Amino acid sequence: MKVLIYTHEFPPFLGGLATESYMLGNGISQAGLDVTVLAPLYSAQDKDLDNSLNFRVVRMGRFARNHGIPSPIKEAAGLLSLIKALYEIKPDVVIFITREAHTAGGLLPSLPFRVIVRVAGMEAFGYLLGKRISKRFLGLSMKRLYMRAYKIISPSLSTKELLEKAGIPGDKIDVIYNGVSNYMLSQEPNPRILEGLRSKFNIKSGEKVVLTVSRLVPGKGQDAVIRAMPKVLKEGNGFKYLIVGEGGYEQKLKELCEKEGVSSKVIFAGSVPQSEVINFYDLCDIFIMPNRTIKNAENIEGLPNVVLEAASRGKPVIAGIPGGSKEVIEHGESGYVVNGEDINEIAMCILDLLNNEEKALAFGLSARQRIKRIFTEEKMIDSCLELINIS
Repeated sequence: MKVLIYTHEFPPFLGGLATESYMLGNGISQAGLDVTVLAPLYSAQDKDLDNSLNFRVVRMGRFARNHGIPSPIKEAAGLLSLIKALYEIKPDVVIFITREAHTAGGLLPSLPFRVIVRVAGMEAFGYLLGKRISKRFLGLSMKRLYMRAYKIISPSLSTKELLEKAGIPGDKIDVIYNGVSNYMLSQEPNPRILEGLRSKFNIKSGEKVVLTVSRLVPGKGQDAVIRAMPKVLKEGNGFKYLIVGEGGYEQKLKELCEKEGVSSKVIFAGSVPQSEVINFYDLCDIFIMPNRTIKNAENIEGLPNVVLEAASRGKPVIAGIPGGSKEVIEHGESGYVVNGEDINEIAMCILDLLNNEEKALAFGLSARQRIKRIFTEEKMIDSCLELINIS
């Protein structure tokens, strides 16, 4: 059986959907199916990565890689690449991942293959239910694909609810949670590397670390943590706030640090290769991403992979209410689920975990056990294979 995975996020691009696209390609290939991934070209070095994989990767032209911003050129480049791949491969199943892929799929006149679509919260919330005319226009093509699909994969119950609200029949939608890799669950922390990170970022021995791993965009919650820091520091709790990721919001976050008087306590680590992110989870004492919905941005989290990964490393997590994080983090047992706009609540949760080391450790252990029960790579792949192999 031939399976085509069409995605606009794939390594070396960093992000949850890129990781999931790779996991699906690898897992489905290991099950004995003939897998091809259609993905953007990022650089000449992509060939080295592609040659190391046990499945085929076809790279689209550079015009298709303009992630995130809808544009006629990108949409056309994606559609033409998809048509070419369908003609050459003649797949039995096509899995569409990312908004750009959904738009292109909805424009196809016919679908002579089984269609499986992986839909994120942003696609349901911003494009099917949003108020922006440009997004609703693209949403028409996306919804056309969803209605013709054999199955839609939702990463969380909250995303399924959004899809149903947009008029997608519930019996088309299967909730398949994102899975954490075996490596993330099994690798032991490396004391030498952790000591090197402490030295690099001038984090004193014994000084606690609060971590966020995310793109630097409004709604992820880094700004809320920065605003909460003066209250936490006033209580005498010395810690460093380590921010991993890059994005257009970085300068505003740095200006906010100056305004709040916490610049010396905040570290902007920049982008980190996926293979090294595990060390930052191991370095931290608390992982925090108090995401919130920004009205004009029409953003929402489906199920953040970083929340799963941090929990898998045994870290207590403070996460925002919107989206799927609350399906991972049990409030008061493995972390806290907070209102991302309530600075006082965020500060109190940070203080509680900084002041109660035993509670923080217990929360982290509970989080890790829950990941191992429900949110593993094997469970995700097995569930997807069931959809592919059903005759």
